[in-house]
Amino acid sequence: MVGNETSKPKNSPTPEPDESEDTISPTTTELGELTMLATDIELTYRVRILDEGKERGLIQSRGKKTSFQALKGISLAAREGEFIGLVGRNGSGKSTLLRVLAGVETPNSGQVVARSTPQLLGVGAALLPNLTGIDNIRIGLLAMGLTPAQVEEKVPEVVELADIGDFVRMPMRTYSSGMGARLRFSISVSADPDILMIDEALSTGDDAFRQRSNQAMKDLIARSGTGFLVNHSPSAIREMCTRVIWLDKGAVVEDGEPDEVMKHYSYFMNALRRHGENVAQGVKEKHMQTFQDRIDDIVEDGQPS
Repeated sequence: MVGNETSKPKNSPTPEPDESEDTISPTTTELGELTMLATDIELTYRVRILDEGKERGLIQSRGKKTSFQALKGISLAAREGEFIGLVGRNGSGKSTLLRVLAGVETPNSGQVVARSTPQLLGVGAALLPNLTGIDNIRIGLLAMGLTPAQVEEKVPEVVELADIGDFVRMPMRTYSSGMGARLRFSISVSADPDILMIDEALSTGDDAFRQRSNQAMKDLIARSGTGFLVNHSPSAIREMCTRVIWLDKGAVVEDGEPDEVMKHYSYFMNALRRHGENVAQGVKEKHMQTFQDRIDDIVEDGQPS
């Protein structure tokens, strides 16, 4: 939280809260076996920049090519019972990291090893716009490895969770984007994936659906699954996640307890809005160094300091 600033000069950074009695500590939640390990993931895109004065949509062959490093040496381990939130400003690499972890995108270097095939919401289920919601539920569940008998058992559960009324018996091309997202989420979570990755899906729908989807995710984690969530809502991250990874410009700034990381991330975003990139960069570098020091302590001593 940012303190009262009425007595401070307009352009001076707001002091960060004293953390002398609130140090970073590892989660005390008892976790299960390793489900995913990512090591030193690097991903660089080659992009073309339009010459000045060129309009979007014109031939871009004369534009200059440059490199953009989307992910910079990211390593992480995920275990049973963890629900990991990914936070960061737009363009920080959250969705890109999810696609790499899910195997949808291939990094330039590094390795991802998973115990089972991750389910990235909206990718695994092959939904067809000319078929009804019911038919797409069956196709989606079959595509995720359920037997025909298991599919028929799951259909009522998916219909209840999605709660789109009579539209479930209409072609999906008649759905709004929000209705389609609700159905895809409901199919994905009902298939009991070992590793589920969600990009903003829980922001779709009304309060009742958000409550049902949150409970469905909690039930999944209770069954010793592993979840990843990208969401711009701090309250959703705090409520749902057991661990948070803060990314900025393709690199990990901090990885730890949700309340701790979200407090630091909120201070960073506040500094960015009020004081600009230079001040915010100083805030970020402080927490990156604290996080790296903690890792060094663990490596050296075999336990957190």
